[in-house]
Amino acid sequence: MLSFAGICHAQQNSTIQKYTLTGFINKKIPVELNISISNQLILGNIRYLNTKLKKPIKIIGRVEDQNQYSLHEFEKDGNISGSIYATFKDNKLEGNWSATKADTSYATSLIVKANPNLKPEIFSPFQTDQLAGEYSYQYGEKGYQGNISIKKLSGNIYTYDIGSVTHDPGRNIADASGKAILKNNQLIIQVNKSCKFSVKFYHGFLMITQESPGQLNDCEFGFNATLEGTYLKVK
Repeated sequence: MLSFAGICHAQQNSTIQKYTLTGFINKKIPVELNISISNQLILGNIRYLNTKLKKPIKIIGRVEDQNQYSLHEFEKDGNISGSIYATFKDNKLEGNWSATKADTSYATSLIVKANPNLKPEIFSPFQTDQLAGEYSYQYGEKGYQGNISIKKLSGNIYTYDIGSVTHDPGRNIADASGKAILKNNQLIIQVNKSCKFSVKFYHGFLMITQESPGQLNDCEFGFNATLEGTYLKVK
């Protein structure tokens, strides 16, 4: 299997948009947001400038219709500590930041700042032998949660074991296990003949999406349960 590193990294540099934005959450919490955008996918980090260490927190998100940005803060264990839903227009990102641990939401306003030294994020995995591992996401202790374990069996064949649950108080379960062939940087999870999910790998995380809209009724999961989501590599 060929390595994705050289080719994919060279291609992505020609199509990536990158921005540094600064401003405030709730008019009093200063933040710096660095993002790269490629094919509607957003990667980067956010720093809270009023904290002692100003540590960068990983950002993964998407550009939705009409320049709506959906950004999620991923801690190293896959927990999503906060989300920003905002519109990017005229070099301004304006909307709301919300926490996952509490029912709080604050106005957010950021503006593009010149930063010629900002390096683009890496979107594609370096090599296919780095895909195996544990991937996870969690919207706080009471929110949606999911975990997938991927192991290389032989050649391009991988095994998977995945489970996710809906939010409290009545958690419902979606799960699946089996093996699949890696092709074009993707695996297909086949729950049954009418229920399939695509697993696409990126640099340090993966995204799982339905193969066909509306198929969840055929998956025999618990109510509102799904395998879909963005899972951060934690091991």
